[in-house]
Amino acid sequence: MKWIEIITLRSIEKANRVIVDELLDQFFKQRGPGLPSFVSVYNHSLVETDLSIHMHWETQAEPPGESLLSQRLSYALRDLGMLNHSVWIESETIA
Repeated sequence: MKWIEIITLRSIEKANRVIVDELLDQFFKQRGPGLPSFVSVYNHSLVETDLSIHMHWETQAEPPGESLLSQRLSYALRDLGMLNHSVWIESETIA
């Protein structure tokens, strides 16, 4: 089963982006069990303080939900602005 966790941050200040980049480096530098297959970070096209972190997972055993990693990341980012955390399950692949 493929699924994705999306953490969207609407930051108060542009300077917070440096803090976010450092946090992401710390969280995703080590590869191993309990980490997503890959992570993408997106910047909003018009609002330079908005960003979205997409963690892509592929698991067989566990039903998708908020991972421990995303909970830790959300906790670390919560003081930088408004957070939204959602989980999406792939329903169909369109080529």
